[in-house]
Amino acid sequence: MNQTTITPEMIKDHAKNISDGFEKNFPVHALPEKIQCLIEALNDGLKYPVDFAACSMLFAAAIAIGNTHRARVMNNWTEGATLYIALVGRPGTNKTHPLKFALDPILDRDRQTYKDYQKAKSEYQALLGQNKDGTEMLPKPYWKKIIISDFTPEALSVIHRHNLRGLGVYSDEINQWLKNFNRYSTGSATEFWLSNFSGIPITIDRKGQDPILISTPSISVCGSIQPGILQELSRDSRSQNGFIDRILFSFPENLRKEYWSETELKEDVPQLWTKIINNLLNIPLTIKTTGEIDPFIIDFCDPAKDILRSWQRKNTDDANNTESESLAGIYTKLEIYCIRFALILELLQVAASESETVNHRPRIGTRATEGAIQITEYFRQTARRVNSILNNTPVEGLDTRKKSIYHLLPAEFSTDKGLQIAYENHFPERTFKRFLSDGIFFEKLEHGKYKKRH
Repeated sequence: MNQTTITPEMIKDHAKNISDGFEKNFPVHALPEKIQCLIEALNDGLKYPVDFAACSMLFAAAIAIGNTHRARVMNNWTEGATLYIALVGRPGTNKTHPLKFALDPILDRDRQTYKDYQKAKSEYQALLGQNKDGTEMLPKPYWKKIIISDFTPEALSVIHRHNLRGLGVYSDEINQWLKNFNRYSTGSATEFWLSNFSGIPITIDRKGQDPILISTPSISVCGSIQPGILQELSRDSRSQNGFIDRILFSFPENLRKEYWSETELKEDVPQLWTKIINNLLNIPLTIKTTGEIDPFIIDFCDPAKDILRSWQRKNTDDANNTESESLAGIYTKLEIYCIRFALILELLQVAASESETVNHRPRIGTRATEGAIQITEYFRQTARRVNSILNNTPVEGLDTRKKSIYHLLPAEFSTDKGLQIAYENHFPERTFKRFLSDGIFFEKLEHGKYKKRH
């Protein structure tokens, strides 16, 4: 039997094909099959946009993994699972519900641990009354909550100190997360979130109280935002200090409010998702005798590392060749995110299996790595779109065909005229009508009359 020798050129071509084969929508096929089925069921039964459902699930998985595992790229370089995600869509486009669905199992875990905390607190107080002379020997109970809605660095650090596994900041409107920066000096809050993203130790000095040190922070963030207020993200120098580069944007094109579905969501859908997340939450966090965490380190298998390395070269070329400093910064952060997605996908694959527990994985495989690249390429395209809006050049964020049609349209035009131009340029009628409904690019003057905004 003839055997094919795998050459570096073949690996390079394969990595390029993965990234070049990008689809405009979220690449659901990059996720484990059971999660693909969940997303399809949520879309059919509740009309959850595929992009929002998938990104919300990745966010929930990142929280559940927390500090238990890290992916090793090379010696002295590991990455955790921390994600910053913004779901971008107009009002009524179902941004909040997918996020709540994805987080429900973790919120259930918080409710249970709160009951446990209340019981432990009652027992502690009873023991204090019985043993007043030995109060210093009694360990005070704390609630190890996971999902947080108070975004101040001090509040997060206090909670994180008692839950070293990691936290998740859930903000219905992600702009509230940024507005909370003003509760501290803007610089210190920004530094906190930059350090958290990089896993750099965080120290909080509190007046009249003991300082707090979080050696390995793990706080993921997700929330929604409307396209019309995206500009808020770049205020207070956030676009200059690299903070905005760290946010992943789920920004489906031509997203509209949907009619209610006539298909009922099956009861086993939330049950299956709960099982998957609980499998991740049940991974134990190892603590050293020094009190520091000891995450399990997962290496990439050799073929996966070759694929990742080839993609990294292409990404580096893209970063070096772009004339936009903001895009170069974004592409650099995508390199980090690709590694994190590979870690999350590998553990999700195990959590979605029939096993009740997630055993430590010896390697990150090619499937997780290829899926991570596809997901990263999705976020590259959405980042370009958001970047064009922040720089007041939204047309540059359009794909080639839409950009061409946009430039061919007159400043003001009728629907019939627009459809004629679309037909002459082999642009689908349905796609053109959905393009017209995008308030970023067109203003509706009256019935059948439109004006270009840019």
